[in-house]
Amino acid sequence: MQPRGKRITVSSRVPIEHHAVYNQAAEDLGIPLGSLVELRLAELYGLEIPTYIQQELRRAQARREAEESRQELPMLRTA
Repeated sequence: MQPRGKRITVSSRVPIEHHAVYNQAAEDLGIPLGSLVELRLAELYGLEIPTYIQQELRRAQARREAEESRQELPMLRTA
């Protein structure tokens, strides 16, 4: 893992009924929940998205594309 630069911990408690929504959003993007929070805060405040999150997003996209290309196509009946 590459260094992520100097950072601080920001701890937050969210309503339990929100957690599943946030977790699903992170899963949909293929990144950790903490990275989703950082991504959305950066977007909200017009800040640069950290390089390591950009890399996580690219890797997740590549995984999705590889998975899609591996899916079997249905066999056509020929007789």
